[in-house]
Amino acid sequence: MPLFDRAAIDTLDEEAVQAAYESEFGGVEPATEWNASHILVETETEARALAAELADGADFAALAREKATGPSGPNGGSLGWFGAGQMVPEFEQAVGGMDAGDVSEPVQTQFGWHVVKLNETRLKEAPPLETVRAEVEQGLREAAVQAEIQRLTEAAAIDRTEAEIDPALIRQDDLLD
Repeated sequence: MPLFDRAAIDTLDEEAVQAAYESEFGGVEPATEWNASHILVETETEARALAAELADGADFAALAREKATGPSGPNGGSLGWFGAGQMVPEFEQAVGGMDAGDVSEPVQTQFGWHVVKLNETRLKEAPPLETVRAEVEQGLREAAVQAEIQRLTEAAAIDRTEAEIDPALIRQDDLLD
């Protein structure tokens, strides 16, 4: 069996797997994720009118289906779950200052004007080892192969003899037959 294959399939020590997991995920702090919906329109006037309708008890999802200009409109404005850095800063700042169930004042972004509803928030924890075990083990196997390549490279003795080749010979196709 080739050395690289052996390095890649050797049985992994459970302590090594645990240590690699801790190294990659051990310091991960829980991060806030938001589940929000929005109604995107072109003007501030439209956004303020929507906010007023919502304040008077209008159904957010129905208004989004009817009035939104963005692709989430047909879904009732639902954006699903997202974390920090996944939305433009103005949008993220708006949801970051809201409580679940709140509807924002109009928020302007490069896409237009949004009226945002924060549906819920959650803390995203580091994934459990069993969820990412295959990924962690693959990383350990790749590291073992790289270490074997490094070991073999450092131990190799390479002799390069300088040979002079007449460039005219390169053009002689009959030498290839």
